[in-house]
Amino acid sequence: MSVVQLIRKQKPRIANRYFKGEIDGADFTAKVFDIKKNEDRWTLTASKVDDDLVKHQIQLVFPASFEKRIYKLEEHLDDIRLTYSTNSLLDPILRYGASGLIDLTTVDPANTHVAGALQNILTRDDGNPVSTITALFDLS
Repeated sequence: MSVVQLIRKQKPRIANRYFKGEIDGADFTAKVFDIKKNEDRWTLTASKVDDDLVKHQIQLVFPASFEKRIYKLEEHLDDIRLTYSTNSLLDPILRYGASGLIDLTTVDPANTHVAGALQNILTRDDGNPVSTITALFDLS
């Protein structure tokens, strides 16, 4: 094996992180990501800034004990917190997920890596308009 072949084999892979989806039919392609795991919880945060300089953010928090599988949000409201918020001065938003599916396809604590999907997440009917959130994500 030549030196060139050896170097090519050892080339590190760059992770493609993404959080892409829709909120009420509007594009939500996050540009900023954060993933944290402490002893008992995962926290995934994805945000974007729109043309009016309003920050839109989705945050998903769930127990570190969760494994690869599909979770019904309405059955785990004590364990899972999903929020959608904006920092708009004219129309701030803070909405909490109430139902829908969270499909965790990868949960890798050793590499701080989580991938999956949010499927038809509906926010709480608490007097604010109900939003629908759908997304695919792969964060590490």
